[in-house]
Amino acid sequence: MRGEAPARGHRTRLSLTTMRERVCSKVGCAREAVTTLTYDYRDQMAALGPLGAANDPHAHDLCAIHTDRLSVPQGWTVVRHATLVS
Repeated sequence: MRGEAPARGHRTRLSLTTMRERVCSKVGCAREAVTTLTYDYRDQMAALGPLGAANDPHAHDLCAIHTDRLSVPQGWTVVRHATLVS
């Protein structure tokens, strides 16, 4: 039922989210997200940049390990946006 607390000892992704700002979108990964990945299917492009300000349901947040391991289909382009340092 809605609004009920999870059973005692039951850990959910929601409880991990409350512990940290956002977690990695990869299945089974609970590391803290550091980048946001978006896809442009028409242009066959993946854009990877700093963690987005909003939790967009069409974007994928990744931890540092999954950011480093990112691979895209053959023929696709990856655009990596650098963080601006002031």
